[in-house]
Amino acid sequence: MVVEHWFDFACPYCYIAQDRNRILRDRGIEVVEHAFRSHPGIPPGGKPAGPRVGPTYEFLAREAESAGLPLRWSSRMPHTRPALAAFEWLKRARPKVAQRFAESVFAAHFAQRQDIESVALLTILAEAAGGDPVPLRAALADGTAYEALYKSERAAKRYGVERTPTWNVLGQSVSGLRPRVWFRDLTTVLRPTG
Repeated sequence: MVVEHWFDFACPYCYIAQDRNRILRDRGIEVVEHAFRSHPGIPPGGKPAGPRVGPTYEFLAREAESAGLPLRWSSRMPHTRPALAAFEWLKRARPKVAQRFAESVFAAHFAQRQDIESVALLTILAEAAGGDPVPLRAALADGTAYEALYKSERAAKRYGVERTPTWNVLGQSVSGLRPRVWFRDLTTVLRPTG
């Protein structure tokens, strides 16, 4: 069984959704991840982020802690287009490398407060994930990587994806972060029998 998942590196719910995808994968469900800019209007250089206080941020902190994911808020909302394009470009040839790359980009932003728009950082993270940084840098420079991102976003429109995280399960789109138990229960429905 395959579950499709759309994410953005700027989305804290997507950061925590890594834990939900791990639940699916640990139970033998294939998760195919796709890049989607949930805030395409954020310009290069990002934009200042307001204070992260109140019930929503308390919820995110609790969920991140339960998932074992460090959460340290950056003072800026990042421009994620280069990172998402790099992910999609890496995924075309080596999905496992792209998955490790995505995990490291999420950690760089949400745990280490690094600038995930930096091509230098992205190529370092790609190499650490097992990718070749030289062709990735070239694909970001010549636009090839961005073409891969546009394809992913066009596919998202066909599925009706409007925000992140969104999963497509058995032809149904489910948006928003669901509790861990929802994903554990889902695996009993999706697990092949016989």
